[in-house]
Amino acid sequence: MTHPVRIKRSGRAAGITRLAAALLIVVAACSHNNQPDTDFDPRPDPIPIRVTNENFLDMNVAVVAGGASRRLGPVNGNSTAQFKINWSVVNGQSIYLTATPIGGQGLARSAALNVSPGQMIDFKVGSVLRQSVAIVHDP
Repeated sequence: MTHPVRIKRSGRAAGITRLAAALLIVVAACSHNNQPDTDFDPRPDPIPIRVTNENFLDMNVAVVAGGASRRLGPVNGNSTAQFKINWSVVNGQSIYLTATPIGGQGLARSAALNVSPGQMIDFKVGSVLRQSVAIVHDP
């Protein structure tokens, strides 16, 4: 008659089981819920810019931030155009706008502008370029 063989579990097997249970608890505690976090402000909307060209010449309009100029686009003579720039361009610093005549000479440049979220910029290019002005205001 043969007797069934009993396998004795060592302390090592019990330790591995405890370790696996502890890892499972740690992983569950570190998992994140993919719900949106409402404690921080969402990224602000882009800054709207309205350019009114009162000059007869067409203009190339650009925004200058941190010494780098980024072209926004053209504005025909005696017309208005709308542009938008992202907040990453502003990056908490002053900006200014420029308008350069296409096929002409000179430069219209605004003063330094500080824009807050929810505000917009109106840039009026004068018939005499040095009389151009930009203002920041609420829409």
